[in-house]
This record gives sequence, structure tokens and C-alpha cells, in this order.
Amino acid sequence: MKRQRKLWMVLGALCGGLVMGTVILAPLPLVAQAATEGEGEGEGSMATITSGMATRVAVGPVVDGRLDDPVWMEAEPFTGFVQHEPVAGAPISEETEVRILFDDDAIYIGAWLRDREPERIIVGERRRNANLNQSDAFLVVLDTYQDRQNAFVFGTNPGGIEYDGQVRGGGNVNTNWDGSWSVATSQDGAGWYVEMRIPFSTLRYGTQEAQDWGLNLARFIGRKNEQAFWSPVPRQYNLYRLTEAGVLRGMSPPPQRVTTFSPYLLAATQQNLPGQPGTEYPFEVGADAKIGITPSLALDLTVNTDFAQVEVDDQQVDLTRFNLFFPERRPFFLENADLFSVQSARPGSSQTPVQMFHSRRIGVHRGQEVPIQAGARLSGRVAGTDVGLLYMQTEGLEGVQDPNGWTVGRVVRELPNRSRVGTIFTQRQSRDLEGDYNRLFGADLRVGLGDEWTFDALLGRTDSPQLDGDSKLMAFVGEYRSENWQVSSYYDHIGDHFDPEVGFVRRIRPGLGYTARHFRVMNYLRVPRVEWLRELRPHTSYTVSHDLSGFKLTERVHLHTHVEFESGALTMPALDWELEGLDRPFRIAGTEIEVPAGTYSGWTFWSSQNTNRAAPISFSNRVEVGSFLSGTRVGVSGGMDVRRGGTLTGGVNVNHNRIDLPQGQFNTTLTRVRLRYAFTPSLAAQSSVQYSDQTGVWTGYLRFGWLDTAGTGLFVVYNERQLMEVSGISGVLPREGLGAPERTFVVKYTRQFDASGFFR
Repeated sequence: MKRQRKLWMVLGALCGGLVMGTVILAPLPLVAQAATEGEGEGEGSMATITSGMATRVAVGPVVDGRLDDPVWMEAEPFTGFVQHEPVAGAPISEETEVRILFDDDAIYIGAWLRDREPERIIVGERRRNANLNQSDAFLVVLDTYQDRQNAFVFGTNPGGIEYDGQVRGGGNVNTNWDGSWSVATSQDGAGWYVEMRIPFSTLRYGTQEAQDWGLNLARFIGRKNEQAFWSPVPRQYNLYRLTEAGVLRGMSPPPQRVTTFSPYLLAATQQNLPGQPGTEYPFEVGADAKIGITPSLALDLTVNTDFAQVEVDDQQVDLTRFNLFFPERRPFFLENADLFSVQSARPGSSQTPVQMFHSRRIGVHRGQEVPIQAGARLSGRVAGTDVGLLYMQTEGLEGVQDPNGWTVGRVVRELPNRSRVGTIFTQRQSRDLEGDYNRLFGADLRVGLGDEWTFDALLGRTDSPQLDGDSKLMAFVGEYRSENWQVSSYYDHIGDHFDPEVGFVRRIRPGLGYTARHFRVMNYLRVPRVEWLRELRPHTSYTVSHDLSGFKLTERVHLHTHVEFESGALTMPALDWELEGLDRPFRIAGTEIEVPAGTYSGWTFWSSQNTNRAAPISFSNRVEVGSFLSGTRVGVSGGMDVRRGGTLTGGVNVNHNRIDLPQGQFNTTLTRVRLRYAFTPSLAAQSSVQYSDQTGVWTGYLRFGWLDTAGTGLFVVYNERQLMEVSGISGVLPREGLGAPERTFVVKYTRQFDASGFFR
């Protein structure tokens, strides 16, 4: 223990010294930039920054998508869009013009998106926050503090949907944020047009009377797989690389303190819910409120919080030793989620081993909902520092979880050149049992060097009265990224008693500490002489992990090539050599098969493909053949998506695995069917059906939504879940709990009111 404390103190001192050095040296690049304005060529150099002027008007235009108000002609045109794909640096292939106005209440953005083949414009799905990469689209990025780290994103497609999100850390996008704004589109024989109105009350910004904002604009032309930006971005980065954004000059937004109130009414019928046999008819009332403390700091309140309109989780196939991760879907927790997000970075991977705060731990326990009584969240910017404080209070649920209070505190300071330093604190505190608590203390640091290098450090420690062992976390990541190469490496140390009960740790089992090392290199290759081939991305990686005694848990050598075609199709063949070390027998979920302790290794070939996802009908599949623990695995999955204009979308996905082991053989199949019909961008019906024979769970979901603003409106939702008996699959456990299905039918209405006038 003394040795561990000494190591922890040394690491803390090193991190503290690095933080102080970064803070002290941070102003130097700014001084150099100011001194060489118009001369430099580095990141953020004034010589390369694109700029444009916003125009103040007395009365803004009517937002109808037609762009025929004479006031638009008073604004300066934004032109000169440059391709990001397929030919980086080339002029956009279709004429594009944008104008920006503002009045005392809102900023207005108009886009003339002309097209020589208007009949080939891809409308896209009429669903809020639909994937804009699968259609024609227009996007706006507003860096309202011009800190080159944080921004708001607003976008749409020819169907007139609302697409919005928040950018944090110069690249991470949270599209689950729902702002209050409006958009309209129209289309004629010359192209399509966009008209946006974004109230200043939706944004957060500084207090200066005259302001410059960071700005970038993007147009996607779906049939050509073309992306073009107003302010060019190197092709190894995306639109949200804010250090490459241009400048919107001439803004003078009003000082504001926004207050909104969103009550809801809910009536429901519930049958056979866990712990509640029979039928119940609950009626509930609750509310959310947002109070602007300053123009850049807001307090959110929630009472009797309800998430009845939220979609059900996608079921997952569980064949590995690692615990499953389910993403957050509840609106209250999704807003400003990136402010509270502190996790170990994984360049090139969708897996996150550690999240110091994972909001699904609040109000959900082992898949069962725990009622939330009330909560509050303070978030925003104070003196150039981002701050967040969250407190939630949950009821007790007999046999599931005691009443608890949940606290999260976060402070982060953005520094020049994509750098930042921050701290986080989380706590679960029982409201009934003294001494029943869990706490986490953490610190994170990111340092950007030049345009290509990024280094991350993450340190943490948990404290629980029942745990007395190695409770620390250390994670270090380095990444180099240029136009043609991406190289990254990381090291993790997760103590056996590191247990953030308000977070998530991807590990083989509770109480197992481990260290992990990883190295990855990728090459981006363009082949201009081959017209049908857009890009090759061959890459290789090596990963190894050991428990804290030195026993090798996993090892992997990965060889992979990403092949992208001009048509939008992809193919990704790969060859892996993998080792799995079992320090104790492992029982595969949903079966009676137990694999003995030992070390198993072998080769696996897999390949995944998909056709152009913007096409009316697209297909995808994945095939995997090779070793699996002590035996073999053959996995096949496939999907088909159908789109009819912007109104009807649907899809079916099937995932099938055949596992052969000396201890037994079994199959698993997971099927998912989705269907959605949009009457208008704000009025839609959607449904999904899922079935997994590994768990024996069948779920059905149907929702009718008539959206108003910021995620409010009328919702009618039906959910059904039933545990089915599975037969004819060798090794599958008999099902317990078979019986009447769980059903809920909910009608919920929520409305947002602007109460700012009462607090002025």
C-alpha cells in the first residue's frame, strides 16, 4: 500500500507539473500569432483564415424556405466553397451561396444551393438528427466564444429536418442536444434552398458588445459523395476541426438571461411490470425548467423526471467475457453530456474502456428503471472556464436499489491548440444507510503540439468503504495524424478495486485489475489513376493486456484494409491473430457451456461490406470465420435498408453465429426490424421489433410523435417485452420467468414556454 501511495503521489506531482507548465506557457502561441498576423502559415494563422460579415437588420425575414424577402439582398454573400471530398482543395462542383443576417432576437442563415441536375437531389430521411451523410445537406457550425474548441451545429436536408448538436474539444460532437430553432426548405428547377432562424436564447456567448464568432459552412451533394466547406479543412479532419474554422465578423448579440418552463402530463396503462403484477393506470405530472444565470451559465431543474418517449435499447449478442455497454438515450442527461464526459481516449476505436461518468447509472439498475424524484444541473462558462454541477435524487425500489443521491462536478479549462485541463468528482451516497457511498476523483489533460500531435493523460481514484486495494486508474494516449498517416499508442492501468459506481469500466469481471498496451499505424492512400477507387486505408495494430499478477489476459495482432469506392460502397477485409487467457472457467452467457481455464489462440478472418447508404435500397453484411476460445466460430450478419423519398424508411438486420467447442455447440440469432413513416419533419410514426434467441427476449416498440420544439410535443408510445421459450438450441439454459408479457401504453404531452420576461 505504501508503495502504491508513493507511486500515486509521484504521478500526481508529474501531472500537476505538466498542468502548471501548460497553463504558464499557454499564452505564448497567442502572443506569437498576434505579432505575425498575416504572415504565418501554421494552425490558426490569420493569413489563412476565411472571414465574412454578418448584417444587422431591423426586422428579420419570414422563415419559409423561399428566400424571397428583399432583406436578404442587404447581406454579404459567402461563396468560394472548397471540396473536402472527393478532390480536396478543388472548387465545389455546384454553385453555392450563403448570406447571414441578425436582428435583436435571432440570427438568420439563408443558403442558395443550386444544382444543374435538380431531379437527382437526394432528399434524405425526414427525422430529427437523421444522418446527413446519406443525402444532400447543409450545415452551419457556430463557435460563439471563438475559442476554437466548442461550437453549436445546425443542419438540414432537402426534407427540412432539424439537425443540431454541440461540439466540444475541437472534434467531439453530441447530436443528442436539442436546441429551440426553426428551419424551412424549398426546391425548384434550379436547386434547393435553406432558411434558418436561430434565436440568441438558444446559444451561449460572451458579454462583449461587438463580437467575432468562429464559423464554418458545409454542403453535401449526396449523389456525388461530395463534401465542400466554406473554410477549408485538411482532409484528415472533419468539419468540426474548429481550429480550421473561419470568422463571422460584425456580431452584436443582445445580453440575455433565458428562462424556459416545460411541464408534462402523462397517462399510462401498465401490465406485469417487474415487481408489479397485474394492471395499473398511473397518471403523472412533472416539469423541466431552464434558468439563465448569465448569458453563458444556465441552471436546469427537473421534477418527477420521465423518459416514456425514449426508444428501447438495441439488444446485443453477448459471447465475450467483457461486460456490455448501453448508451444513454434520455434527453435530460444528453444535453451538455460532453461537458461531463471524461473517458480514456481510443483513436480509431469505438470502444471506451473507462468512462468516469456514465449517466445510465442514475435511474437504471441492472436494466430496471429506478424512479428519479428530482434533479438540478448547473452548466456553462465562468471567467473562461467551463463548469458543470449535477445532482439527482432517486427513489428506493425494493429488492433493486436503495434511495440514493448522485453528484457529479466537472471543471475544465480550454487552452490554445486543442489543449485542455480538467477535473471531475462523482459520488453515489445512500440516503438511508450511513457509510454507504462511492466516490471518484479524477483529472484529465490534453496537450496539442503543432497540427499533428496530441497527447492525453487521465488519472483517477475511487473510494468505497468496502474496498481496500488498488483503486487507481492511469491512462496515457499519444497520437500523430497527418494527411497520409495516423499513428497512435496507449497505456492503461486499472486497479482491481477501481470501481466508479457512477461510471463505466469495460472489464472481464468485477474486481479484476489489468494493464493494457496498444500500438496502431494507418496509411491513407489515394489512387487518382483509378477513377472508381476513392481511398485505401491499410492499417495494423497490436494490443496486449495482463492482470496485475502478470497473467496474460488478451493479445491481438490486427491486419486490416479499408477500401472506399467512388460509388459510396465500402469493403473492409481483416485478418486477426488473437489470444484469450482464462484464469478461471468461463461460462458463456445464455448457455450451460463452460470453457475451462487455460490459454487459447488462433486466427480469424472477417470482412464487412456495404453499398452506398444514400441509395434508395442499400445492403450491408459481415462474415467472420476462425477460432473462438477452445473451438471455432462462424458468424454471418446482414442488413437491408429501404428509403422512399424522405417519408418512408425501414430496415431489417440479422446476426447469426455458430459456435463449436469441445464443451458443446450452439447457435445464436438476433433479428431486428425497423419501420418509420414521416408525414412531415415534425410528425412521424416509427416502430421496431427485436428478438434474441440467446436471451429469449422479444421486444416490440411503437411510437407516434408530434414534435414541437427542443424535443417537446405529443407522444403516444406502446412497448411490449416477453421472455420466450427457446428450443432446439444445444446448450441453452432453460428459461425462467416465462409468462404474461410486460406491456406499457403511454400518452405524454409536454410543452416548452418562454418565461424570460418574468425574470427581467
